[in-house]
Amino acid sequence: MTQLRILAPVVVDYYAVPGASLRDPHGYARFWAAQQPAVDELLRVLSPAATDEPGPPPPTVVLEHTRPTSSLNLYRTIDDYAVERTLHILTGTLRPEHLPDEFTGATEALHRGVTEISFRLFDHGLMLLEILTDLGPLAEHSDGLEAHLDDVQARAVAMGEQVAREAVRRYVNPVLDLLRRADREERLVVPATPAGDPVTAEFGEALWVTRSLVIDPSEPAAERAVRHWVKDVVTPGDDGHPADRLLNGDVHHLVRWLNYIFLDRTGAGGRMLPGDPFRDQWDALRYAQVFYGVLDRIDSRLSKILADSAAAGSRWELERLRGHLMSLSQRAELIIMERWELSKYLKRAVRAEMDAILAFWDYESLLEQPVRFKIGICERQLAELSARRTARSAMFTDLILLGIAVTSILGTALTVTEFGRSIANDPEMAAYDLGRSSIVEWIAAQPADAIVVSSGVVSVLLVIIYLFFRSDKST
Repeated sequence: MTQLRILAPVVVDYYAVPGASLRDPHGYARFWAAQQPAVDELLRVLSPAATDEPGPPPPTVVLEHTRPTSSLNLYRTIDDYAVERTLHILTGTLRPEHLPDEFTGATEALHRGVTEISFRLFDHGLMLLEILTDLGPLAEHSDGLEAHLDDVQARAVAMGEQVAREAVRRYVNPVLDLLRRADREERLVVPATPAGDPVTAEFGEALWVTRSLVIDPSEPAAERAVRHWVKDVVTPGDDGHPADRLLNGDVHHLVRWLNYIFLDRTGAGGRMLPGDPFRDQWDALRYAQVFYGVLDRIDSRLSKILADSAAAGSRWELERLRGHLMSLSQRAELIIMERWELSKYLKRAVRAEMDAILAFWDYESLLEQPVRFKIGICERQLAELSARRTARSAMFTDLILLGIAVTSILGTALTVTEFGRSIANDPEMAAYDLGRSSIVEWIAAQPADAIVVSSGVVSVLLVIIYLFFRSDKST
């Protein structure tokens, strides 16, 4: 029987506090272990209520980071992962009955054939949704097989998007709210994104929906199905078409871009359980989707910061953009480092497959390098805007001080004049003047118009000197 396995990276509002698991490994593990009973109880409440008969078992969510880990003595085996903790935070399992908005009353074969719905939550705001559905024998559609496969592909994309939205809304968001309430000190989980932030519109949306066809090559219509499914796939450096290599037995799977294919010659199916023929390749695909997806989101948000910085005018806007930039650049560095760290502990088969997938997707040239480049541009542009605003503020301050200096000159001259004339005309004040001041007498003897004109001339000279030094500083 032919099966279709859907894999979709979905944007969610979950970000871990960087370095929390390294600063206090035991406290980190205790937190996650303590939340499992509360999560189980929450899922029992969230499960759709039965009407006239007992309902399905509630959804399950397993928190994965419940044990402290060590970086010592990890390489004990070569046929399994050396790392003791999974990259994902939790694993969820659903049934079609748990998503009534999408599956209640559905009559399409794609919906009726669903046998598995699961999701994995990762750091940096990404969740992987997986759906397995039976397509039935392809020979039943031999007359219009190509059109049938195109229809399956379109319906799979639509179903993946709808299931992602409902799963996040019904189950993922309430679980995340529970975890945030349990971590009120914000030691492990970053607070929820404010409701007014434009980023919230992305939560629950799939970045893309991949379609993996798991097919028995001995099936009557298998050759036509394989050739049509990968007709748009390009493999640089290969002389033959990818379909020929698959059908000739040179390769048994093809993971390139969106449409994937696995030739199931053993009858294991598409569940991708431990020990299945394509389990390593599927794990590699999961990791590749995660690293590509999270860095793709950061790349898009950096582009928005560049656009916003071009129109930023206030100091508050600049500080806000600088805060976003620091957060995104830190996330980007963490993602790149996590890939390096994970690669040390993966099975060699998984690592080789993951590197091959990312290399075909041009991960480094299309994402890593552009992200580093945009971070540099953002930092430079924000620094220039900040320097420009600081210069404007300094100019404004200088003008205020200059105005104070000009008025002080005139005020001081008039005060000295009034003081000298008061001493000359008031015997009581003259009694306190122990000596004769020719400067005061001379200023007091000048006409008031001369004092005002002299003060204006001195003020003009100060302005000229200020402009000279200001222009010399700017050059």
